[in-house]
Amino acid sequence: MLDALDKSGTAAATRAALLLMLYTGLRDASLRGARWREIDLQAARWTVPAERMKRREEHSVPLPSQAVAILRQLARLTDRGPDSFVFSGTGKAGYLAENTLRMTLHRLGFEVTAHGLRSLLTDELYTAGFRSEWIERQLHHKDPNEVRSAYLRTDFYEQRVPMMQWWADACDARRQGKKPPALPTVPELRPQLARAA
Repeated sequence: MLDALDKSGTAAATRAALLLMLYTGLRDASLRGARWREIDLQAARWTVPAERMKRREEHSVPLPSQAVAILRQLARLTDRGPDSFVFSGTGKAGYLAENTLRMTLHRLGFEVTAHGLRSLLTDELYTAGFRSEWIERQLHHKDPNEVRSAYLRTDFYEQRVPMMQWWADACDARRQGKKPPALPTVPELRPQLARAA
């Protein structure tokens, strides 16, 4: 898919949106409406406001170096100030239309939905052995365990940073026909939970 996307001549904003969806696991709707004020390229962090998230909670997303590079390139084309759309489009909304990503994947020869990239990320991270709490927080899923959900407030951001960099590196490796990189050394949970207390 990555090779086909590169060779396709797909518009820059659409190409970037698909890659960012792959590298972050964000939902289509949360991703497409992004404004530049949400992106901190220095900190490699994307903070999606609550009103654009399914669970109506702010969501911090670590950006692997590949995502930062893509956003830096896209900024030359779409960054017209903090309120401008990252993935600008010509429609009434001002950003990419709802079916753009799915239709692009179909044109590339992949009969899948953009949401399927979230499934791919989930499968690969679980198979690699990352902890479910980190993966589910990255996908911004609600914890089905109501008691744990009520008490566990951390978003495991420190643990998700190396996890998502590993994922982007694994995508690059697969594209080059290489084995995925070794799993990262992830910060211990105990110090973060102690700080939360």
